[in-house]
Amino acid sequence: MSWRYVAGAILLHVVFMGVFALTLVSIGREAPPPQLAIQAMLVDQSTLKRPNPREQRARERAEAQRKQEQQRKEEEKQREQQKQREELERQQTERRTEEQRQLEAKQREDQQREQQQREQQEQSQREAKAKREAEVEAERKRVAEIERKQAEREAEQRKVAEKRAQETRESELRQQLEVEEGQQRMAQSGVTDKYRALIEAHIYRYWNRPPSARPGIECALTITQAPGGVVLTVNIGACNGDAVMRQSIENAVLRASPLPLPPDPRAFERVVILQFKPRD
Repeated sequence: MSWRYVAGAILLHVVFMGVFALTLVSIGREAPPPQLAIQAMLVDQSTLKRPNPREQRARERAEAQRKQEQQRKEEEKQREQQKQREELERQQTERRTEEQRQLEAKQREDQQREQQQREQQEQSQREAKAKREAEVEAERKRVAEIERKQAEREAEQRKVAEKRAQETRESELRQQLEVEEGQQRMAQSGVTDKYRALIEAHIYRYWNRPPSARPGIECALTITQAPGGVVLTVNIGACNGDAVMRQSIENAVLRASPLPLPPDPRAFERVVILQFKPRD
């Protein structure tokens, strides 16, 4: 810069003036005192400010070196900044890559977790379905076993009932045969006819003859009685009398209950069939 040149020139002139003053003092001590004289010398100020060529070249070289060094430092700074930018970009790229990798890994984990959840859910559904089917099958078998046992019991009960019914029918048939045989014997011996005549006479005593009754009335009666002679039902079949006549006979049978018992118990008839013929 220019102020450096000016400072150097001033310093150089001060040095010259100091040397010159010392020279004058030395001469003054050795030589006789001269006559006083005043000498003056003009110094061109432009010559004082003009730099030394060698110093100028040194300064230019120094300035060139300084600029080169500054340029080198600037380039080094730029390279460092470029390196920092590249490192920053590399780190950003690595960070983005790592974030993308982590995102993809998380997505894969989420997909795997969802897949596992779906598989677990499907497995649970299959197990639940299998359990329901097993329960249904077990219930079906239980019901089938109950029905089988019930059917076996019912079949056994039917067999028992059929056997009992068969025994009852056979017993009733034997009893019926015995009754019929007894009645046949009683009929052959005349006991049955006497028993029926006894019942007819007993009913006649309870009969109130209606005014419409005429000679020759004849009505068929079917009487069902209990073992003690109690009349259970009365049915009038063929009858040549009117409705009043028929009703009077039915009332007489009901009033005559209980009917007389036969002299021989074997002659008892649960169903008695009579021909009611009122006497004139």
